[in-house]
Amino acid sequence: MRRRTFIKAGTALAFPTIIPASVLGEDAPSNKIALGVIGCGRIANAYNVPSCLKNGGDRHCAFIALSDVDLVRMRHLKGRLAEKGMQGRDLVDGKRCYQDYRRLLDDPAVDGVLIATPDHWHAQMAIEACFANKDVFLQKPMAMTIGEGRAIVRAAQANRRILRTGTQQRTEENFIHAVECVREGRIGKIVRVEVGVPDDPKEYDLPTEEPVPADFDWNMWQGPAPEAPYARLRSHQRGVGRDAGKVNFARGGWMTIQAYDMGMIANWGAHHIDTAQRGLGEELGGPVSVEGTCEYPKGRKLWDTHGECDITWTYPSGAVMKLGSTRKYPCGVRFIGEKGDWVFCGFAGKQTKSDPTGVSTSELSGMPIAASRKGIIEDPVSKPLPRPMEHNREWVEEMRTRGPLAMPLEEAQRTSTTCVLGYMAMKLGRKLKWDPQAERFVDDAQANAMMFREEREGFGVKRLLRSRF
Repeated sequence: MRRRTFIKAGTALAFPTIIPASVLGEDAPSNKIALGVIGCGRIANAYNVPSCLKNGGDRHCAFIALSDVDLVRMRHLKGRLAEKGMQGRDLVDGKRCYQDYRRLLDDPAVDGVLIATPDHWHAQMAIEACFANKDVFLQKPMAMTIGEGRAIVRAAQANRRILRTGTQQRTEENFIHAVECVREGRIGKIVRVEVGVPDDPKEYDLPTEEPVPADFDWNMWQGPAPEAPYARLRSHQRGVGRDAGKVNFARGGWMTIQAYDMGMIANWGAHHIDTAQRGLGEELGGPVSVEGTCEYPKGRKLWDTHGECDITWTYPSGAVMKLGSTRKYPCGVRFIGEKGDWVFCGFAGKQTKSDPTGVSTSELSGMPIAASRKGIIEDPVSKPLPRPMEHNREWVEEMRTRGPLAMPLEEAQRTSTTCVLGYMAMKLGRKLKWDPQAERFVDDAQANAMMFREEREGFGVKRLLRSRF
């Protein structure tokens, strides 16, 4: 079945064309899902694109289109695809390389888009992609406000799109197994969850205003964010030796500027908070209150996201989730039961068995999974959770089969909301009461007014909502 003959949303009558495999072959280009990339930077290059093609993914999909406001980065990814033999049709001669992402979304040959842009662009691009009848892989965090996240869900549902978010712990064995164990009650009722996230790096010693490079569309990069002077310190490390075609994929400065990002609360927090809510059984619910404080590091020129923080979410069961830096908690998620037993899972590989008897919490950072006593994680579980494919490869499978998502969209919205709630509590500096079913703050007009951000003229989600819903 040709991929692009699937029924599209809004089509009254449409019938798939069946072409026997004996005619074209299972791996024929016309049978493959045609993918595009919007945002050809660090994550797309190093992780998303190659991972989609692993474990047989190259039999089912091909990357045929690229878009980036930075032509240097787009050319780099195009070259890498060719070098690794991963280049799809129409990229060899430079076709379907767009500096304006809207041209890629208008391209009827593209079935799905991988959006790996700075966070402030996520919501607008995802919504527009859904209305262009593209399936979407959207890097985390899903959105920068609660209202934006809900608008993404509405757009995907209205257009019957597959939309997966980049929270890969959903497909990592150690995180899945930890959730299984706590769900089975092996540590008793959960009373506390501790989440540790890294600190941001120190600000680079770079100018705060520079000439805009000729091959970089700075106005489009800013999009809905407030207008500001161009500087690598705001956007990303464009690198040295650019005339030789080289590019530096160091962590971008935008990840520490609140106009474009919320900081570690939504960077690493998007991963760990999702695992925590899964273990709590709150993946379709959420906290009922949140409070927190943070330090905003001094001496920075542009970087203004939070530093050391102490955030507490309270859930309907009475359980609390605490988040702080790795100076306070090991990087990962630790579930603590009412009698003191605990299970920890973190980013340290795929090991699933351990005997951590006597291990102190200060020693957990190097462990993928650990528990307070033997048997908690060693014994087989009675109700195992599904083991999806590798995260990006799973997205390809979801598009191919129209099957269930390892990260259901509504659960993605709930994780995104919890991240935003923590960010808002730090910004407002007071306790917030939240109704997770109504998705409104309780008796708090100021907080409810922050469901969306201010958006630059001509950009943003509120404009789309007026025209689409």
